[in-house]
Amino acid sequence: MTTTEISDNEIEELSNSIGNLINLTSLNISLNKIKELPSSIENLTNLTTLNISFNEIKKLPSSIGNLTNLTSLRINSNQIKELPNSIGNLTNLTKLNIKYIQIKELPNSIGNLTNLTSLNIDSNQIKELPNSIGNLTNLTSLNINNNQIKELPNSIGNLTKLIRLHIYHNQIKELPNSIGNLKNLDILDIWDNQIKELPNSIGNLTNLTELSIRKNQIKKLPSFIGNLTKLTYFRIYNNPIKELPKSIENLKNLNEYDKKELEEISIKKELNPWYKIW
Repeated sequence: MTTTEISDNEIEELSNSIGNLINLTSLNISLNKIKELPSSIENLTNLTTLNISFNEIKKLPSSIGNLTNLTSLRINSNQIKELPNSIGNLTNLTKLNIKYIQIKELPNSIGNLTNLTSLNIDSNQIKELPNSIGNLTNLTSLNINNNQIKELPNSIGNLTKLIRLHIYHNQIKELPNSIGNLKNLDILDIWDNQIKELPNSIGNLTNLTELSIRKNQIKKLPSFIGNLTKLTYFRIYNNPIKELPKSIENLKNLNEYDKKELEEISIKKELNPWYKIW
């Protein structure tokens, strides 16, 4: 047996004998009522996929770090309050989903997971990201929505393969200039933070097609915003915008809704006689 699927069965306890299935490569115990993992899980060293999501697990055993062949780990929607440092041993992981648990911080050892392409830490209680996040240079998707993060480390600029970056509904007050290094970004979602201005380096993100900055405290857009000529989706409402740069007229690929919104801002603020820019 190499695959075991026992999801959605209202199981409350996982037998210690699971550790005898040493040839398992895939284990799915999601959507049950399991409260803890048996210590014998450390024997399943051939696992490449482990899904323990949607249970009532409160703690991951440090022996989880023995499962060094894992490439995909889903522990989302549990009651886990802390990740063991040993998670940094899982250096073959490409996908890690830890959303909707209750962690307050990421261990520095997260930076050892240099093969990760997707990291989802949505909806936790995290207040800061470790600098070691910058080691995850193979990431293409990073979701840190719905946390309590107040600033992004400069090392975020090392993640130059990122295509999607979602950081909405946090407490971020400014973006580091290094965000301009993320030149492969297609989607940048930073709405519902406390950002007062965008760095000029935002103009380097010339592959962006979607940018949402709504519900911040931004009063002025930098002229470099006009470099983002591939934008089709640009949401800026619920900001105290007082000035639109003339370069906004370069954004000719915007959808009609966003074009109309920009025109209405121009008219309302009486900013420029060129408000009908398209």
